[in-house]
Amino acid sequence: MISSPIVGESGYGGPGGAAGGARSWSATDQRPKPRVRPEAEEYANRAQGSIAQLLLTGQPVYRPPTRSKKEAKDFTSGNVRKMRQVQAMNRRRRKEEAAANAKPVKVLPQSEKYQQATSKVAEKLKQGAPASRPASTNYLRAHSRTGGSRARSASPGPRPSSAVTEVDVELTKPTNYIAHNAKLSRKYKPPRPPSAIATEANQEKKNQRKENYKKGEIPKYLQVMQAQWKREEEERIRNIPDPDMPPGHRMMPTEERLKTLEILAQKEKEIQSELYRLPLAPETLRAKSRKAQVEKQLAEVEEAQKIFSRSKVFVRIDG
Repeated sequence: MISSPIVGESGYGGPGGAAGGARSWSATDQRPKPRVRPEAEEYANRAQGSIAQLLLTGQPVYRPPTRSKKEAKDFTSGNVRKMRQVQAMNRRRRKEEAAANAKPVKVLPQSEKYQQATSKVAEKLKQGAPASRPASTNYLRAHSRTGGSRARSASPGPRPSSAVTEVDVELTKPTNYIAHNAKLSRKYKPPRPPSAIATEANQEKKNQRKENYKKGEIPKYLQVMQAQWKREEEERIRNIPDPDMPPGHRMMPTEERLKTLEILAQKEKEIQSELYRLPLAPETLRAKSRKAQVEKQLAEVEEAQKIFSRSKVFVRIDG
């Protein structure tokens, strides 16, 4: 809650406002002068003729931009100055190179011992070419071909005749190198690329396999697969439950059944041997009971042999 009276606006009422006790402002009184900032008049003058003119008349007022554009810079003087600098630098570099080339070469120290020695090459040149010796050209030439034959060179150049005895004979017949090159080009075989050689070798291997292939014979990998399929089929048939098998039983394997028959045959032999040792007509009660017991055991063994002699024997599962 407000605990003090509201202070009146100083622009309304008499002197001192509502606090002075004069009177309050009403609608019949004159509206007081609005209070504005000093720069409001500047804003109003600046806005005249632009947005206000556009709103009132609908015609925009164009004002040229006050910001001046930058003048285009002329790079001619700068380019000329840069070119002169580069030319001066090149001239200075050429002068430095010329000064470095004009520097005298350092002479290596020479021994005084060989200063008076003359050059043998110069002496040879001064003497000139030796005179030709036509008489010695055919020396040891008569029997030069008595040895092994030598392979002739492939050069198409002419060979001097054996009848010629002069050394410096001018050859009048020119050598036809074009015909010689054409003859060699017919005999030349360009080297084959490695890919073509590999392809040919692969094709030869395929042809050899086709020639060595035995028609009508089952391949080895198919024989292995057939044996595997046979074992799998036997295992599947073995695991199939027998329709004749009663519930709670299992079929005895063949190996176990045959082993049981062997045990029963051995047991039968033992019982028969014991029965043969008993008297044919026992007189005492003990002998009669023993004979009856042995005969009963023999009958049980024979019955078991009949059962285990079947192809299928079912055994009750314990538990």
